[in-house]
Order: sequence, then structure tokens, then C-alpha cells
Amino acid sequence: MSEAPVQSVTENPGTTGLPGIHIAPWYELSAPYREPAPVPPSRRGDLPYTPDELRVSAEGAYNAGDFDTATRYILAAVEGYRSRHDAWGVADALAVQGSIARFVGDAGAAVALYRESLSIFNVLGDLTSTGRLYQALAEVCFATGAYRESADVQFEGLALLPDEPVLLVGLGYTLWYQGHEANALTYLTRALVGRRGNKPAMLARGQIQADLGRPIAALADLDPLVGPAGEQPDQQADLKSARGVCFSAMGRTADGEAELRDALLLAPHRARTHRRIADVRLRAGDIERAEAALRASVTAADALPPVHRERARRLLDRLVATHA
Repeated sequence: MSEAPVQSVTENPGTTGLPGIHIAPWYELSAPYREPAPVPPSRRGDLPYTPDELRVSAEGAYNAGDFDTATRYILAAVEGYRSRHDAWGVADALAVQGSIARFVGDAGAAVALYRESLSIFNVLGDLTSTGRLYQALAEVCFATGAYRESADVQFEGLALLPDEPVLLVGLGYTLWYQGHEANALTYLTRALVGRRGNKPAMLARGQIQADLGRPIAALADLDPLVGPAGEQPDQQADLKSARGVCFSAMGRTADGEAELRDALLLAPHRARTHRRIADVRLRAGDIERAEAALRASVTAADALPPVHRERARRLLDRLVATHA
């Protein structure tokens, strides 16, 4: 049986333009499941034939963007490991196959493959690999809007790995997107215990506090995240719109408006920005502009999570009804 290597997932943020892929705010999309060992020089140029070489060749084809070849090689690798009764190799190759399916936009296949891989790693007692699979499975569920399933996966993972920061942050985001802000804050705070520099956790917790009308607590998380450009535009927009809400609530109107303008420039179609603009306009008593911002928030292509969108829609209906 192959010995499980202790290696980290290879990050590959440059692949975000591939079809069907959405990145959860807390989780970087990864290249195949683990970084492969190099093909031995004596074998280079030959056709792969062992399961290990097939697996490495699958990742090479994947990294080259040849997903059909990558899929063909990894399927052969899975069968090769099965014929050797190498359970760990099967689970590892299934995880690679799941990653390939995910990157070509077949989320359903990715979930099924990740689950099969996870079940084998659980039986083998490989906690390191199990933790990675819980993270990947939760993220792909989140990315398809299956927030309840994503939360269930993360709860299951945390039962085995109670201090795993990626699972804690992911659960915080998932609960927030389901509308359970208080519970989300609990897990995000757990993720920050001893890990104050956890930026995704700080960004989520700060935004939730801002939306709940707690500007001082929110800015304690958000201000340290302000820095040079380089983050994803939507994340920068969320940071700025949340700070804009805080400044406006504290009476710093000019600063708040500046942050909201910047957020719109960064991501004009960001529904969350329009929703926060609506809150600021309501606080100022500008009902007409609040209605316009709410309409933009519920019709934006970059949609709010369903629970948040429904809240905005109900508020818009109430405002319209009072001016009918």
C-alpha cells in the first residue's frame, strides 16, 4: 500500500476564470489534491503505466489545461490502485478526479467523488487527508449555493477536527449566508482565537458586526485589513462598503460616502454594496434613494444569498407600500 505523503494542497488562484467555478470567500481554489512527486527521469517521455505515474501525468495534463487527458489518466489510475487493493491510492486518486471535475464545472460529480474519497480516508484514519476533503467538499457545496449541505459537512468535519481554522471560518460564512448571524459570529471568533491574522475570518466578522449596527466592533476587524490593492475586487468592495456603513453610523458622513463610492467603483454590480447603501440612505431619511438602492440589490447579477435577498425584498415592499 502507498504511504500517505504529508504534503499541502497546491494553491492555484490563477484558475478562477474557468467555467462553472465560484470561489468561496474563505477558501482558495486549489489545484489537484496534493502536489505530485516528479516523474523519475528514466520514465520521462514514456507512456505512463503505473498508477502513480498515471496520477502524476493526470496532474500534468490538468496543469496544462488538457482536462480530457487528465480525466482519462486519473480514471486509469483509480482502476490501477483498485487492482492493487491500495485503498489510500484509490482515495487520493478519487480526490484528484473530484478536483478535475470541479474545475471543469461538474459540481455534482465533484461532490460524489469527494464523498467517496472522504469515506475511504475516514476508514483509513488519515485525519490530514480527511480534513482536506471536508474543506473541499464544503467549499464546492457552498459554491453551488447548497449552504445547508455545506454547513452539515463542516459540522461533521469539526467533530473530528474541532480547531481546524478553515472549517471554522467556512462554517461562519455558511451560517452567515443562511441568515444565522449570531451563530456565525461564534464560529468566526473561535477561528480567530490565537490566529488574529486570519483575514477571511476578520472580514466576515467585521461585515456581520457592521450590518448589525455595531460599528466600533466592526472597525476593530475591518481597519487592519485596509492596505494596498491586490485582493479580489468583490472582497475589497465588501470591506469598503462595510466600513462605509460604520462611518455613516458614527456620524462620519463624508468618510462613509467616500468608502461607498469606492466600493461601487470596484464592483458596480455587487449586490451587497447596494444593500448597504440602502441602509445608509434609510438612516439619513432618504427614502427614495433607499428604494433605488434596494431595487439594485435584489436585481443585481452578483446576487445576495437567498435569505439576505429576501430580507431586502421584504424591506423594499414595505417602503413601497408606505408611499403608495
